[in-house]
Amino acid sequence: MSAPLVKICGVKNSATAIAAARAGADFLGFVFFRKSPRYVTPEAAEEIILDLKQASFDEGFALPQLVGLFVDAGEQELSVAAPLLTHFQFHGHESPDRCRELGEEFGVEVIKAIPVTGPGDAGKAAEFTDAADIILFDAKPPPGATRPGGHGVTFDWAALDAYAGATPFLVAGGLTPGNVAASVAAQKDRAGFLGVDVSSGVETAPGVKGLDLVRAFIAAAKA
Repeated sequence: MSAPLVKICGVKNSATAIAAARAGADFLGFVFFRKSPRYVTPEAAEEIILDLKQASFDEGFALPQLVGLFVDAGEQELSVAAPLLTHFQFHGHESPDRCRELGEEFGVEVIKAIPVTGPGDAGKAAEFTDAADIILFDAKPPPGATRPGGHGVTFDWAALDAYAGATPFLVAGGLTPGNVAASVAAQKDRAGFLGVDVSSGVETAPGVKGLDLVRAFIAAAKA
């Protein structure tokens, strides 16, 4: 297989965005969910993206795809952020029809997150075959959690044996520079494996990315 794609999620400042892109990140994620410690406003994201584009132009590194993370967001919230983005990433109760409609309405690709604890969860992703461009398999949040993602929890990657859909997928949930190579190795023979996604696993505190950790994660994933 070719080198896996890498998504760095929960970007909150220009330094993180530029460091990740320089290191070869393929996607950068911005969290537009207010309960998250990684939340940014669309205005803040726009400033980061402008700085990123300027650095990309000046230095010649490739510009990553730009992803907005939403949880059961309304049309107004989506419309404000859409011009900045290449992808919507949905972590709420969005149905296949809703995912398809929003992608078409706003002219972006759709990533649908599927929380996984076992094979039954992974199998459900096939419902989104014609509705999402990418599936994101993530660990199910711990009991009592008020937000999806970024909890540093892993799931049994063998559960993905149950996924038979045609949509390419990313794997997230508890990944770090220390275990991402093992995750890639576990998925590499699965049809549709696209890459990996990290948020808390490259942080020094909730919402605070460590630039050395970001670089180490990307290097380990792509090696």
